[in-house]
Amino acid sequence: MTAWRLAAALATAGCAVSPDGTETVRMVGVRTRSERGGTGAGLPSGGMLFRGPADPQVGIPSGAFTMGCVDRDKACEVDEQPAHTVELPEYRIDRFEVTWKRYAECVDAGRCTKIFTASCYVWNAAKRRFVLGAGLSGENIGPDLPVVCVNWAQARQYCRYRGGTLPTEAQWERAARADRRTRYVWGNEPPSCKHVHWHDCVDSTQPVGTATKGASWYGVHDLAGNVWEWVGDWYSKNAYTRPGRGRSPRGPWKGEVRVVRGGSFYDDVTDLRVSYRYGLSPQYGYSTVGFRCAAHVPRSH
Repeated sequence: MTAWRLAAALATAGCAVSPDGTETVRMVGVRTRSERGGTGAGLPSGGMLFRGPADPQVGIPSGAFTMGCVDRDKACEVDEQPAHTVELPEYRIDRFEVTWKRYAECVDAGRCTKIFTASCYVWNAAKRRFVLGAGLSGENIGPDLPVVCVNWAQARQYCRYRGGTLPTEAQWERAARADRRTRYVWGNEPPSCKHVHWHDCVDSTQPVGTATKGASWYGVHDLAGNVWEWVGDWYSKNAYTRPGRGRSPRGPWKGEVRVVRGGSFYDDVTDLRVSYRYGLSPQYGYSTVGFRCAAHVPRSH
């Protein structure tokens, strides 16, 4: 189901952005390989695997890439344009989305707050809408499933516990597309159930790393489907026309909604595109949204 249908469902649910409930929710974002494409082929040149205190991270080398909508993509929206060159220093990013097991470790350590569905919009298939405070079904909770219903601050809190941060929007897209100009993480081939967990294949979240054909060129899994992922940036429709967008961009300094990327099990093919951008209120959690962390790599002297 597309993101605009998510927006409609939330609007029907009567959610609000501001704490006093005076403002209608803004779901903005106007349309916004197994490793190396096989099984056990190893990471491509430049993609190094690091193991930290929790999940493994993949090293993304420094360099430039083209960010934004692919030429002749008929689904391209205004906020994905213009395509532009972005330079990033070396960094690391989680190979998998953060799981319930990993998040629970942070809670047990006293560094993360518990997840309460009272402030989470949960998709109710029977009612065909998102319901604030509805309980999560057991099929969405499990040690190897991506954690959901975390708000943006909780996601950032976890990443700080790990010694990192939420990836910027540019870091997320570089990890997803490397130096290639393809429509999807894995290439231009239409998605299949081996590529991605999306609404044509599943009705709920799935264990991380199990859509084996859909890993990125660097060996990062589930960058399309399963759950949307919070990133660090505020959303702006005009982010790609702002000054300074060519080097380590971080989006605007303030805003109303935070960027999410990648689509989820709930979404359709349009939202699975690498360049698709969307925005959600950061003060709520969503049963279709999770996250992963990134980390700065200190320069060697």
